[in-house]
Amino acid sequence: MRFLSAFLLALILAAVIPGMAFAQEAEAPADTVEVETEPTDLERAQESLDAVTTELDSLLVLASRIKDSEDEQLKLLRVQGHRHIDTIDSIQPGLMDLLSKMDPEDPETEKVRKGTLDFLVAKFDIYEESLNWWSREIDELREQRSSTPPEELGDLETRIGKARERLDAIMPAMMDIIQDGETLGLDAEKTWQRFDRGINNRAENLVGRLQISVDARETLKKKIATGEKAGSPESEIGADRTRLQYAEARVQGVAKSLGTTVDMLGERGFKTTSYRQFIIKTTGEITERVLDPRVMIGLARDFLEDLGKWLEEKGPTFLVKLLIIVASVFFFRLAFRAIWWLMRLVRIVNLTRLMVQLGDSLLGPIATIFGLFFGFWLVGADPTTLLAGAGVAGVVIGFALQDSLANLAAGFFILATRPFDVDDTIRTGTVVGTVKAMWIANTTVVTFDGRRLLIPNRMIWGDIIENRSVEPLRRTDITVRVGYTADIDRAIKILLDLVRGEGRVLDNPEPAVFVSSWEDSWVELAVRPWARNEDWWPLLKDLPRLVALRFAEEGIEIPYPRMDMGGGSTPQPPRPEPGE
Repeated sequence: MRFLSAFLLALILAAVIPGMAFAQEAEAPADTVEVETEPTDLERAQESLDAVTTELDSLLVLASRIKDSEDEQLKLLRVQGHRHIDTIDSIQPGLMDLLSKMDPEDPETEKVRKGTLDFLVAKFDIYEESLNWWSREIDELREQRSSTPPEELGDLETRIGKARERLDAIMPAMMDIIQDGETLGLDAEKTWQRFDRGINNRAENLVGRLQISVDARETLKKKIATGEKAGSPESEIGADRTRLQYAEARVQGVAKSLGTTVDMLGERGFKTTSYRQFIIKTTGEITERVLDPRVMIGLARDFLEDLGKWLEEKGPTFLVKLLIIVASVFFFRLAFRAIWWLMRLVRIVNLTRLMVQLGDSLLGPIATIFGLFFGFWLVGADPTTLLAGAGVAGVVIGFALQDSLANLAAGFFILATRPFDVDDTIRTGTVVGTVKAMWIANTTVVTFDGRRLLIPNRMIWGDIIENRSVEPLRRTDITVRVGYTADIDRAIKILLDLVRGEGRVLDNPEPAVFVSSWEDSWVELAVRPWARNEDWWPLLKDLPRLVALRFAEEGIEIPYPRMDMGGGSTPQPPRPEPGE
């Protein structure tokens, strides 16, 4: 550095002294006007070099003062040092750009280039010393962690985090310095070797620090869980929770520093797959830089290796436990099936066909669940934990499947009230058909035109349910028209004789025939015979045809609507008043 200062001083004197002599020999006339000229690239480069060199000298002075400074003065000196570094970093890119534009064969350019190289070497040495200083600072702060009270941990962890961030910023800056030196023709092979050793050592150190941080975090988690189970005072558990919070932040901070260092290793051509795998395993976080096919392949390979070791060590025990669980499930399915068969055989409960069908469907899953719980209990699993997990899962599933649960509840209401059974003909809403099956969420109905409909149970339960099959007797309703000129009493007698002579019509309840309404062109007679439920539909189909044939034999005309095309009115026979 002294050589650089002497060189610069000599360069300045060499430039200033001839200029002064020239000014003494040639005095300018009094009216001479000085014209300001734009500085050349060489002059601007020299000015930039002088500026960064001055800032660098100031940093060296600060470095000597920092060693003997107290805390308050130390903070002030650090702030000043950061300002000098910021000034250097703001000037240096412009200096490098000017040098790239200048003629390398020019002797003056060569002087500036050599001066810049000396500056870069000195800057690299300062950054390297700063790197070592911050590393020692972090080590000293870490030693204070175990003896620091929980309420003061926040300040300590903040200081460690800032120091770690300084290290993360210094090393990329050192890479930039070496690259700039190579641009100016510096033989940086040894410097790169020194730098590579540094980042490899830092990567290994961070791996160890990250593992220690993860272990400390897991230890705190176990300690908190044990304390909660043992009913430890909240003051003790609260202190551990505070330490756990800072341990989580520490894991994230160290992992971030390791990621930055690994990125530099990748730029330098080193293999980084193992490091990235370690970051995923310890933190569980996957970033874009971690999503490398080689990293994923490595993780899969490690997983298979761990699985193989686990099967080798614990495979036989696991196989025995698995067989116990399978046997438990098989036993419960067999036992539930036997109990269900016995209930149906002795008819302990009056079950409908629909209940039997649904029970057959649900028996297997329910028996399997009971068998799994019993099997896990046999192999040492805590049933309370399983029930708690099932309860949490039930709540989550309940929120996600609210409509399905409504259908399930409606299905149980239908089974409890028994409004219909399998093979019953029902009408619900706009659907008319035969019930074929019922599941926990819906009911299968086949319409008379051959369509299979799956109707949600809540829609059936929330609407009117008409069961057309449950009653043993059913009335057939048809309407017969006769003209006003016909003998109404005779028509009624003919219809009564017809239905009473039909074998499917019951005598009790007695069939009924009566005038139901008076229309413009005819009288409507209601025919109401009763039949067994199974005969209702065939009778309903045949009765209109039988009435038409009998009226034709008896000479009773069945009227139909008539329209007067001439616009006049068609004379209508007189209609009796009600009560006549």
